[in-house]
Amino acid sequence: MITVKATINLDALRHNLSRVKQAAPDSKIISVIKANAYGHGILPVAKALLESDCFAVARLDEALILRESFLKNGITKEIIILEGVFSVEEYLQCMALKLIPVVNSLEQFQWLQDSLESENSLEPENSLERADKNSELNYWLKIDTGMHRLGLSEDELMVLIKKYQQLGENYLPSGFISHFACADEIDNPLNQIQISQFNQQYQQLSILKELPDIDKSMANSAAILSLPEAHFDWVRAGIMLYGISPFETSNVSRNGLDEQLKPVMTLSSEIIAIKKLKKGDCIGYGASWCCPEDMTIGVIAIGYGDGYPRHASCGTPVLIHGTEVPLVGRVSMDMITVDLRRLEQKSIAFQIGDKVILWGEGLPIERVSRKAGTIAYELLCQITQRVSFEYE
Repeated sequence: MITVKATINLDALRHNLSRVKQAAPDSKIISVIKANAYGHGILPVAKALLESDCFAVARLDEALILRESFLKNGITKEIIILEGVFSVEEYLQCMALKLIPVVNSLEQFQWLQDSLESENSLEPENSLERADKNSELNYWLKIDTGMHRLGLSEDELMVLIKKYQQLGENYLPSGFISHFACADEIDNPLNQIQISQFNQQYQQLSILKELPDIDKSMANSAAILSLPEAHFDWVRAGIMLYGISPFETSNVSRNGLDEQLKPVMTLSSEIIAIKKLKKGDCIGYGASWCCPEDMTIGVIAIGYGDGYPRHASCGTPVLIHGTEVPLVGRVSMDMITVDLRRLEQKSIAFQIGDKVILWGEGLPIERVSRKAGTIAYELLCQITQRVSFEYE
């Protein structure tokens, strides 16, 4: 049976976590495992990364899946919800299950305030047991320093500070965070502007209390590797955990190996047909690529139905017997075609059933993403359910 397989190397994942620790030795580490751990599988990835100080997801449903697994296994790691939550009931769930939402807006703070002041002790809507019926809400506050997506503006922060003055210290956050817009561009001047604004706005809280009790976090993967002045109390490691360079979108072509990272996912399939074609024969939908001479092509069992990028261009490499061969013709739902002449030139034998690596060990995913006009993040997250996952 032909199976497209994603092999997840958990030792590589742990190696990449150690690389984070090496780069930011004085900070605590938040491992970001949103979007099903960037397509790698949220629960096995979390288990492999238990040496992290904390985990972060994007949404409440992801946090509930993770908390349920942690409760069953006696794991007490904190879980941050980066997009926050969107009702009083969801804040009450966070209190019950010791989840840490990020407050990104004044509206979210109002829901938080309403939940803390609610006289009705609502149980969570799911079947999970309460972690602590008397627990208080722990949350982080996000400010907008230049990304202009989520987070309070400077004016909104001042509005919130006035609320804090009325409500008291019990309503203050335990964490103060922001997010870089251009950290993948090491020399972009916006990076230093954002750090400066972050520090200035953090100091605004000093009119309320002693600041050491409120932790700071700003550094994503790119900033972990290139902006040590942004490490602060916590760093948030995302794409680098999975062996991908956070600088792949910059003008300089870099991959995870350049950052001393190891690829975690290896996507592989098999040759399912070998065809001898004549000069002028055209391949695939649209007949967009025609043979320049008599030649051999291989048909590989993978396509956009598996998550391989449909817009991968001719010349995108795949790896067969340790040798790169190029994609020719259009990617279809279930198959791609590749030029096997390089194997013949090297006298490397090949046959139906031979393994083909689409990215991962031996072939950096960043090279594939560039040929597809996208980024590695998207390739990882669009793997479909018909791909078989194996963890080793």
